[in-house]
Amino acid sequence: MIDRFEIVAPGSPRPQAERIIFCDGTGGALFQAATDLELSHWRPNCTPAEYRADTSTEICFRFLDSPRPGQWTVAVNNHVDVDGILSVYVLVHSRHALDNRQTIVQAAELGDFWGWGEPAAQRLFQGLTLLFDDKRPAGEIYAEAFRRVPGLIDGSDPDSAAIDAALAPLRRGVELVEQGQIVRRPMSARLTQYIIPLEVAGDDGGPVSYVPEFNEQVSEAALLWPQVRARWDFEQVCLVCCERRGGWFHDLWFPGYLWADTAGLWRIRGVDYHDNMSHYTLDHRPLLAAFERLQQQERGAGQWALGGTASPLGDVLTGRFPLGGRFADASGASAASSLAPDAVAAALAGLFDA
Repeated sequence: MIDRFEIVAPGSPRPQAERIIFCDGTGGALFQAATDLELSHWRPNCTPAEYRADTSTEICFRFLDSPRPGQWTVAVNNHVDVDGILSVYVLVHSRHALDNRQTIVQAAELGDFWGWGEPAAQRLFQGLTLLFDDKRPAGEIYAEAFRRVPGLIDGSDPDSAAIDAALAPLRRGVELVEQGQIVRRPMSARLTQYIIPLEVAGDDGGPVSYVPEFNEQVSEAALLWPQVRARWDFEQVCLVCCERRGGWFHDLWFPGYLWADTAGLWRIRGVDYHDNMSHYTLDHRPLLAAFERLQQQERGAGQWALGGTASPLGDVLTGRFPLGGRFADASGASAASSLAPDAVAAALAGLFDA
C-alpha cells in the first residue's frame, strides 16, 4: 500500500512527501488537511469517521478495506510502541498484515489497552516490546520489528521459545482464575470483583499490587496482569481484593482503553481525558461518595483515593492508569484495609451501570 515510512519526532520538519498518512500519533502542525490523512486514536485527531476504530492498528486495517483514492507516498509515526509499530506495518506490509489481521489487532490491544490476546498475539506483543531501546534510533527499531513480525506470529522467530516461556505469568493467571484459586465474582453489569486469598498471594505484597506501565512487557512483576482480567472483563471496572496478614489490599481498575478515542467501547461516565492517559479528570459523584463512605468506615491506616480528582493522592493515582482507585498509604502504595471484600463490593456495586 505504501512504499516507505518515517519516524518524525515532535518539532522535526515535514517529510518530503506530497501525501502523508499520520498513524498512531497526530500530525500536529505538519498535518495538511487538503492532502494528508490521520489514522489515529490519540486525542485529538482528524481520523475520518468511516475509519474510526479502537486501536490505531485497526483504524489502518479499515483504511485498507476502503482506501481513499490517490497515491499515498509515506506513513509517519512519532513514537515507539506496539500499536504504533503495527499501525505502520499494516500500511507498509499490507498483504501479510491482512492475512494475520486478528492476531495483529489483538497484539495492539495487549499493548495500548492492557487487553487480551491469543498466544500468537501475546508472542507478537512481547517480542516487539523486547526491541524497545531508548539508545537506538526509532527507525531502526521499526525496521527490525517489521523484519521479525512474521516469525513472531508463526513461532519461527529464533526467540519464540524464550518469549513463550516469559509469557507464563499470563497463562498462570488464567489458570488461577479458571481453577477458582483466584475468585472472580461479577457484581453488576459493569463491575467484577477478583479475590486473591493469602495462600495464592503470598507474603510479598509487591506482585499483587503492581501497576504495569503502558506497553510493559509481561514478567513476574505482577501476579494478576490486567491483560488476564481483560480476557473476561475488557469493558468492566475490576475490583481486586487481595488478602494480607493485616487486612486487605483493595484496588479499583478502570478499562485500559479509556484514554484513547475509541469507537463503541463502553465508557465510565464522568471520566474526561484532556490529551493522553496521564491527564484525566473524574467527576463521578456516586463513586466519589462511595469512597468517602468507605473512608468513614475504615479503621486501617491509609486513604481511599481516586485518580483524576483533587482528593488526597488523586494526582499520584492519575499517573498510574489503568489503576483508578485504591486504599493507599501516603506514597500511593497499597495499604492494608480493615474492610472485607464483601463490604467494598457492596459499596461499589451498580455505580457503573448507568
